Amino acid sequence: MVTLGQLWARQELALDVVVDSPSAGSADVTIVHSSELPAVDEWLAGGEVLLTIGVGQDLGGEGVGDYVGRLKRVGVLALGIGLGSALPWQALPPALIEHAEAQELPLFGVPEPVPFVAVVDAFTRMREEETNRELTRASSAGRRFATDLAHQGPAALVADLASTLGTDVRFVSPTGRGLTGTDAENLVRHDLIAEALKPSMAPRLLRTEVEIVEAVPVGDEQVRGWILAPAEVAGNPRTRGLLLSTAAALLSLNITEVPPRRSDSQLFTTPLTAGQARAEWVRETGLAPVSRVKFTVFGNVRGGVPETLLGDLGDGTLLVRAGSMLGVIEPGTQRAYQSRLDAAELAAGHASTVDRVAEVTGLDKLFAKMIPLTQVHHTWTVWRTQHESATSDVRALLSSIDESAAQRFVDRVLGTLLASRDEQDLLLTLRAFIAAGGVRDAVAAELGIHRHTVRARMAKIETLLGRDLTRAESVQAVALALELAEL
Repeated sequence: MVTLGQLWARQELALDVVVDSPSAGSADVTIVHSSELPAVDEWLAGGEVLLTIGVGQDLGGEGVGDYVGRLKRVGVLALGIGLGSALPWQALPPALIEHAEAQELPLFGVPEPVPFVAVVDAFTRMREEETNRELTRASSAGRRFATDLAHQGPAALVADLASTLGTDVRFVSPTGRGLTGTDAENLVRHDLIAEALKPSMAPRLLRTEVEIVEAVPVGDEQVRGWILAPAEVAGNPRTRGLLLSTAAALLSLNITEVPPRRSDSQLFTTPLTAGQARAEWVRETGLAPVSRVKFTVFGNVRGGVPETLLGDLGDGTLLVRAGSMLGVIEPGTQRAYQSRLDAAELAAGHASTVDRVAEVTGLDKLFAKMIPLTQVHHTWTVWRTQHESATSDVRALLSSIDESAAQRFVDRVLGTLLASRDEQDLLLTLRAFIAAGGVRDAVAAELGIHRHTVRARMAKIETLLGRDLTRAESVQAVALALELAEL
């Protein structure tokens, strides 16, 4: 940006500064504008240097105080008066000087024979030079960022970005989990979880208790990460935006889409002794052994978004899915669990990040309790077989089938589909297709995809399964196989 002091210092203009203030010279000028309108303040937005010769305004009369006051209120940075033998004023009027001093509006004279266009031209050239310098700086930084990423990875790029901006920068996952450093604060994570569901890839401003944070999305069509930086930082906003967008574009090429981190832990699938359960916990999470965990069962799980966000939370969160139910365990006792939120957050009633994901994705909380690790398997089995939905009786019956026989049936009916590279998308589509009674428009609405995509996926599914899913017996066999596979 061009400051008022820089404009005043142009020797070729020989501007005569009569009223100044300690902070005026460092103020950024948005535009230099000339006008003779008496009510010019109605057309101004603030940050302008206004030039006039006083044709539409008596600069030496009684109304000059009101004129100066209106300019000051709309944020005019300085007032310049054209002076000359053929102009209304050859010197600055004393009344104008008096009111400018009283209201602290910087005032200067533009001497003869300097035309206003010369002042405007000088400002324009200075701004172009500043823009070129900032673009060069941003371009140079962008090349450094690319080199950092190629040779040392995302952490080096983020460190270079922080050094260039002169502030703290974090690179986090869609839910605020640290990808190159620490996690975002819990209040910020709650906001990021909600923002990650929105289709916009524009930067967001998030307010914390101490500052405003700018969150720049990393990704192509969906958020796969965030760059976080304080919004109120000195420097050129245009350059800052270029640096952040360049870093986000480079990181989006590097970050890979991680599938939902669904646990196959024995904590969910096998009864364990206390020692076995603690050992399994350490193996799965890398955290210290615990005796109790917070176990939550959610219902109404549609599509893969809740799983993706919950699996992204980190911090030892483990999850497993069965149909439209999702079981999630988090570390620690109730006291340790609460200690993850600071006192201010607890006082404000903020939920855990798991509960926040459930809130923004519309999950129904069916069960939430601190339980011993050894009870996870039993609790999950009970909910799966008895409490899910109208299919609970069927599930209870199917769960009594010999496991090896059930596995042979699943392999025979679904084997080729389960071995497909697109297994996850195809299974989600197949489950939705059966739940919707074969209505493809309903499947598209449920999964948030185009009906043509549903048609293409169903054609591939029928090819892999070797079955015609318009036939009731084929749908029945596949539905039973899906239930057995989940059990």
